[in-house]
Amino acid sequence: MNKKKKNYILGVAHGVFYFMSNGFADYTTVLPTFLRYLVNSDSIIGLVAAISRGGSMFFQLFSAFYLQGKRKKPYLVAALWVRFLSWAMIALTSFLFLPNHPLVELFCFILFLSLFSFAGGVATIPFYDIISYNIPSELLGRFWAIRQFLGGVMAVGSGYVVKLVLSRYSYPLGYSVLFLFTALGFGLTSLSLGLMDEGTEKQEKNRSFSEFLTKAGLLLKKNPFLKRLVLSEFLSHSVFMCLPFFSIYAVKSLGMPASEIGYFISAQMVGSIVSNLFWGYLADRKGAKFIIIITNILSFFVPFISIFIKEPILFVFVFFLMGAYLHGTFIGYTNYLLKIADNSYRPTYVSIRGTFNALSYFLPTLGGFIVDRFSFITLFVISSFLSVVALLNSMYLKD
Repeated sequence: MNKKKKNYILGVAHGVFYFMSNGFADYTTVLPTFLRYLVNSDSIIGLVAAISRGGSMFFQLFSAFYLQGKRKKPYLVAALWVRFLSWAMIALTSFLFLPNHPLVELFCFILFLSLFSFAGGVATIPFYDIISYNIPSELLGRFWAIRQFLGGVMAVGSGYVVKLVLSRYSYPLGYSVLFLFTALGFGLTSLSLGLMDEGTEKQEKNRSFSEFLTKAGLLLKKNPFLKRLVLSEFLSHSVFMCLPFFSIYAVKSLGMPASEIGYFISAQMVGSIVSNLFWGYLADRKGAKFIIIITNILSFFVPFISIFIKEPILFVFVFFLMGAYLHGTFIGYTNYLLKIADNSYRPTYVSIRGTFNALSYFLPTLGGFIVDRFSFITLFVISSFLSVVALLNSMYLKD
């Protein structure tokens, strides 16, 4: 097997194991319902969702500054194994401290989830460098789609496993088992990505962090494509305000049994699988802007439909659209970024995008505040409105 084929397969395998692992500890379903046993605060649940999604972004600036112009694979491998160990510790502490010490477990959970997320910030920069080196730009759309298609198939299985485990084992044992599966899955992601070739590209080294920030600011100021890209993606992610609260709303307000949230995970993964039959083709044929506009339309319908749902099982349609949105928006914005980024400054481009994404990933905290002070419906209405603004802005992206 030649190196190109080997690296392509390993890159796809990493995606498969990554989505499978996330299915066992899905931040929109499993984690919110687990945290509800530990604390009765939607704001804290929103904060934890924000950490799980956005904590990694804050480390991307430091990672880009330090790693640009250096070998990156050793740092990537170290960060990946920290992520594996973090979930192993979450599983272990849940076995040790629950159900008698929920506050201790809450502290440990947030601590190790933060470590997991921050390590992701270190891994992101070398990850995109390795992918850009090994996968030709004309095949990127297909590559991401295949990863997400096969990963989605595995994640559907994860959702079914979630249902089986939570139906057979009550809190806290069921969740502890799921966290153990998550750790094993991330161990496989670490192994597959760690076996990919690093490649070499000439990149300018940064002399100081202040100089790096100055250059990043100049790139953002002088490159109108980058500026509109990060603004459009930030507005698009307004839907993240309500993502952790769909399952809570279905359980708390509409009376759905918590053991049935596995259906939502499966519906989300089916949405990603079906949509990935089209995302790769459309990305390579129609371009990244087309994908961005379509996914922003989906970001409007996800919360808008939720306003009118009265039967909890109908949320499977919401999660179906969510799966299509999450995978489509990743392909659209990632491909757009990698095509406009200068190879010699790619880590800086990635870190600029990541920093703006970090702000949007903390929107679930705002969503939890809105739910605590007002209602779930108010949250869905606000998210729908902001998604319309995102759609209008994305139409001005240059092809």
